[in-house]
Amino acid sequence: PKSDSNSFIGKDELLVYFKRQLKYFEEWHLKQDWLAFHNHHYDWWMFPIDEISSRDATFQLPRDVILDLKENREFISDLRRGVYLMVSSWGWDIEHGRCFEKLDDKQKWSYWPVRLYKAGKCMWLFEQMDYYQSLKKLAYYIKDERKEKLDFFSHTKKAKANVIEQWNEMER
Repeated sequence: PKSDSNSFIGKDELLVYFKRQLKYFEEWHLKQDWLAFHNHHYDWWMFPIDEISSRDATFQLPRDVILDLKENREFISDLRRGVYLMVSSWGWDIEHGRCFEKLDDKQKWSYWPVRLYKAGKCMWLFEQMDYYQSLKKLAYYIKDERKEKLDFFSHTKKAKANVIEQWNEMER
C-alpha cells in the first residue's frame, strides 16, 4: 500500500503484512520458485527499517517499535527466516557466509541492491549480527568477485547510494 500520509502503518498492521509475506516466501522456497523472490515487491514490510522509502513513512519503523520488536522472539525468528529464504533464492548460504555449492538454474543474484541493503540494515537494527556479517560478505562477493555495482536510489538521501558505503556509514 502507498500511504497518502507521512505516518507509520502501525506495528500490528506491519506484522500482518510481514506474516503473510513470510508465508509466500515459504511457498516459493518449497517450490524452488526463485523468480518469485525477484518479481514480487515486499522489502518494505519484510525487512522494515527506520528510513523512508518509495512508500514514504508508511513502513518507517519508529524507535519504540524497533525496541518492542527486538523483544519479540517470534518476530526475530521469523525475520531471520525471511532473510534466509530471500538470500537462498540468490544462491547465498547465509548460515555459512558463502554461495551454496549446488544451485538451481534460476537460483542466483538478481540485482536487487536495495533489498540487500534493507535486509542488512534490518539485521543491524535488530542486532542479528551473524546474519548482518554474512550479508556484508555477500555484498563484497558481488562487488569483488562478480564485479557488479551495488548502487540503489535512497529515498532518505534523495540520491543514489551504495550498499557497502551505507552500511559502513551506519556502523560509524
